[in-house]
Amino acid sequence: MSARSYLGSVRVALLDDHALVLKGLAAQLETSPSIAILGSFSSSRPFRALLAAQPVDVALIDYSLAFDDIDGVALIRLLRAGYPRLKILVVSAHDEGLVVHSLLQAGADGFVAKSQDPGVLVQAIDAVMTNRVYLPPRRAGGSAETSLVKLSPREWEVVRCLLDGMKVSQIAEKFGRSMKTISAQKSAAFRKLDIKSDNALYKMEDYIRALGTDPP
Repeated sequence: MSARSYLGSVRVALLDDHALVLKGLAAQLETSPSIAILGSFSSSRPFRALLAAQPVDVALIDYSLAFDDIDGVALIRLLRAGYPRLKILVVSAHDEGLVVHSLLQAGADGFVAKSQDPGVLVQAIDAVMTNRVYLPPRRAGGSAETSLVKLSPREWEVVRCLLDGMKVSQIAEKFGRSMKTISAQKSAAFRKLDIKSDNALYKMEDYIRALGTDPP
C-alpha cells in the first residue's frame, strides 16, 4: 500500500454469492500483509451479523446478490446508515455508468469492476481508507447525469415507455413509428446511458425517474 494516514491492518469483510469469486478475492487480498480478512460470506445476513459483532474497516461487496437476498443499493443504504465510518467498496461485473453512479449516490465509497486486474483491489482499499473515491480509470470523472441529458426527446420517450413495461412493438404503435426506428432509438439511448440490457435499465428505474419527467 502507498503512504496513508491509517495505522495497523485494514479489517476487511467480503460478500459475494459466488464461491469462486469469494476465494479469488480472498486469495488476492491475502497477498497484502496490511489486510486482515475477518470473514467471507455468500449472503448478507451472516455478513451483517459480523459487522454488528466486531469492528470492520472495509466492506467489499458484490452489487447483485442472489435473487432472494437484499438488493445491492438497499444494502449499501442500510450499511451506510448503520455504520457511518465503514468504507464500502463494491466489486461487480455490472459496471454500467448508471449502476456505478447509483451505488455512489447510495453511499458506496468506491467501485471495482470484475473485469479489472485483481491487483487493483489493494489500491482501491488504500484509496477508500484515505478518504478517496476509487473508480475504474474509464469511470473517473464520469457522470450519469451527463449521459442522460445527451438523450434526444424521442430517445427519452422510448426509455420512459420501456420503464413503463412497454415492448418495442407497443412503443412503435403508440408514437406511429416503425419498429426499426424504435429499436434504433432504444439502441442509441442504451449506448449513451452506457447500459447493455433492459435489466440494467430496470435496475436504475428509480434513479432515472428521479432525474425528471420531461425530456432534456
